[in-house]
Amino acid sequence: CCFGWEGKNPPISVVVWSSCQLQTEFHLPINFRYTMQKRFPSILEVYYKSNERSGIHGIRENDQMTWLSSKN
Repeated sequence: CCFGWEGKNPPISVVVWSSCQLQTEFHLPINFRYTMQKRFPSILEVYYKSNERSGIHGIRENDQMTWLSSKN
């Protein structure tokens, strides 16, 4: 179940590595984010906040600018 850490916390190196892996694999294409924004805005908000907490800023702003310019 828990990779041998049942009842214990995993080593911090495992936590850091897995969060870095998640960030690199969790890069969502802008057209998918647009669909998420229309259908599931709360999930997209979690994506933005997760990136901001890990030091990746500007995705939300870039998305909004792209979506606004595509409407014109």
